[in-house]
Amino acid sequence: MNIFEAFKNKECENMPAIAGAKRIYTIKDLKPLIAPQAAELLKNSVKNVLILSENNFDFVINFLSAVFAKKEIFLLSDSKKASQLDFEYIVLEKVCGSKSPDCADFEFFVPDFQTTFATVFTSGSTGKPKRVKKSFENIFVEAEDIINAAKTALKAELTPVLTSSTPHHMFGLTCWMFLAFFDPKRFLLNAREVVYPDRAEFGGAIFVSTPSFLEKFKKYDVILDEKPVLVMTAGDRLKDETYDYFEKYNVPVLDIYGSTETGVIAYKTEKNEQILRCFKSVETDSDLDSQIVIKSPYFLEKTAVLCDIIERIDSKHFRLKNRSDRIVKIQEKRVSAIEIETFVRNLEMIEDAYCFKYGEKLACAAVLNDSGKDFYLDEENGGRQKLIKNLKAALKDKSEIIPQKWRFLHEIPRTKTGKIDKSKIERVFSTNISLPLVLKFEKSADYARYELVFAKNCNFFDGHFKNFPILPGVVQLYFAHMFAREAFEKEVAENPVKKIKFSHLIKPAERLALEFKFDGKNIFYTYKNGEMTCSSGVFSTKD
Repeated sequence: MNIFEAFKNKECENMPAIAGAKRIYTIKDLKPLIAPQAAELLKNSVKNVLILSENNFDFVINFLSAVFAKKEIFLLSDSKKASQLDFEYIVLEKVCGSKSPDCADFEFFVPDFQTTFATVFTSGSTGKPKRVKKSFENIFVEAEDIINAAKTALKAELTPVLTSSTPHHMFGLTCWMFLAFFDPKRFLLNAREVVYPDRAEFGGAIFVSTPSFLEKFKKYDVILDEKPVLVMTAGDRLKDETYDYFEKYNVPVLDIYGSTETGVIAYKTEKNEQILRCFKSVETDSDLDSQIVIKSPYFLEKTAVLCDIIERIDSKHFRLKNRSDRIVKIQEKRVSAIEIETFVRNLEMIEDAYCFKYGEKLACAAVLNDSGKDFYLDEENGGRQKLIKNLKAALKDKSEIIPQKWRFLHEIPRTKTGKIDKSKIERVFSTNISLPLVLKFEKSADYARYELVFAKNCNFFDGHFKNFPILPGVVQLYFAHMFAREAFEKEVAENPVKKIKFSHLIKPAERLALEFKFDGKNIFYTYKNGEMTCSSGVFSTKD
């Protein structure tokens, strides 16, 4: 029995269906939340609904309301791109606080899954939203096959399904929401927000997350007092140390390979597993260029060719070799950015890296480990310039084409869906201002702290002042604004800066702490050198 059949069946009124922030909602509890909103949508002649809810519970209520109002559903993870859509739509965000105590007049029904659709968007390599439309039949078949792949890890009793990801894209929609929708007697959709790995209630649950979020468990040494029955992940390569972390707690991992266009394709469950296994209804082949060809009922077209290069074993098994869309042409030569990236990651002083074509050169955003940071700050022995020279020398035997442009970041930025945020990395490369080296950082909902150093060779020390360099106030403001925006994922007003105060000079190579506190509207920042406050101010956030 799926969720829509449960709404239709009066015997299911008391069935637990969704775990909200403070309580568990039964089908009976949900009806007076959904019915009035669906009724209002029915009165509106616009057929398209765009769901932009940030809160998972609001998302589910809005989604179900749109289904019962017989609307065409569109999902967009980046609300800023809504202006690029070329059709008329109704926006659904927060669920109205009022609810009708009597929904007897509203008819809940089981939709025709072949003619009921959800459309998500993927920007791919273009940066513009591209529609990917799926029928509910596509998504339910996919969800069922995911459950079958995970069945050895699942228990017989009601299992919560929670996520740190967003349901606005295909991974979260299928693996989190529709997995629970497929069999609400067996799975409880947990809509509680998972923002920090040490604060969620994982006990006995399926946890749907991205590799970048799962890495935080190892990074912050989170102790799993109550462990999930299964971790499900997709979107990027899962690091070996992340596998090791969950293996230590005997938590199985379903590591999924797929795409927005096709849905899930294959999976593995062990870190050293090289051969991916296709999901039940999927078959694969390869074309003349060794690109993967997918046949499955999880998408409308039934057959698709992706840019990924595979070594085919048979129709149900393959090795993933490379992504052809990350083959770049530099100096008339074709270079695998992933291959160079792997070489960089394996270097002695590197923790992580991302390589891409910038202009006509290969560029690398790199994260240094502790020894790399020490080398960077050792300016008497060459510092940053000597570090880059050594990295290039270590790579020259690996490839004829190596990165010529370098930036050292404290982490490789990612989008809400766990993908590497190339646009943000390109913005860092496009600025001419030197970056401080971040030694450590920590972030929470209302607090953030960055330990950083402005090296002596930063370009903004030139001329400020001769023989007595100090950190310009405008540079302090620039980086306070940049890190505040990153820490709290908020649009921060650049002007005016409230209550700005400069108390003590900041000199090159001093180890500083940049601290932030967020009260929901304003972000307070302070530069400290030990216990001494160097400067402080307040930014306003935009609604």
